[in-house]
Amino acid sequence: MNKKLMIILMIVLISAVAGCTSAKEETIRMGFVPMMDGDKLIESVEPLAEMLSEEIGVKVEAFTATNYVGVVEGLGSGQVDFGFIPPFAYVLANSESNAQVVLTALNSSGESSYRSQFLVRSDSDINDFQDIHNKTVAFVDPSSTSGYLFPGAHLMAEGVELEQDIEYIYSGGHDKALQLLLNGDVDVATTFVDVRQRYEKDFPNAMEQTRVLGYTNDIPNISVTVKGSMDADMQEKIKNALLTIAEDEEGSALLKELFNMYGFVEATDEDYNIIRETAKSMNVDLQEAN
Repeated sequence: MNKKLMIILMIVLISAVAGCTSAKEETIRMGFVPMMDGDKLIESVEPLAEMLSEEIGVKVEAFTATNYVGVVEGLGSGQVDFGFIPPFAYVLANSESNAQVVLTALNSSGESSYRSQFLVRSDSDINDFQDIHNKTVAFVDPSSTSGYLFPGAHLMAEGVELEQDIEYIYSGGHDKALQLLLNGDVDVATTFVDVRQRYEKDFPNAMEQTRVLGYTNDIPNISVTVKGSMDADMQEKIKNALLTIAEDEEGSALLKELFNMYGFVEATDEDYNIIRETAKSMNVDLQEAN
């Protein structure tokens, strides 16, 4: 092999290696928590990932975790660059790794917040929060903002001590809390508004068989959160890309289908102070919760 050919081969090899390194550096990962089968979710979010890649100018890959803690940990370790996580998960991620919220999702009414509700059976003798004493309450999960944190704080503000005045269980899901109530296994179920409409096909008689006892304060909707080490330029690109996609007919349909999101509004860390204040009222230590 002559010297000229050797030089050409070396140039080609160096270019190939450099190209591979560059492509790897220009890939960012978007974190989700599965709301359907994980494999199906990956396939379903591919069109969204492609739209984001085009808008941002960098390849976007989807990353699914088994729960929100997985996305929070991914943001901290750098395995995830940005993700869709609920408000309590956001304040945990911010506390743990300085992750930052850039957008809050809008619901079908165009609002950036929602509430929890207390459901009782229609024939229940519970007519106000004082009647909950000595009853059994179904919360969703200790890490759930609308299924535990805000309802628990609301009960305490009403003078109901969780450890002394009621029996409570964790249902494992908003739909499961409703089912426990309909089955007569609990006296009160705490869910987002309105779980009965979301799961109407599964519980067609829920509206007639239950009634709302009350609501909590407003809760910020699910957040778009970026990892703490991300530079400001990439944060802006991700934010603007999602705002653009939400205005696009195809992109809007994808966001509604995949995540029940109807658009976004710009958000700041201060918007989530209500979560920190509520966690404090429930004696939740964010450092220990991480």
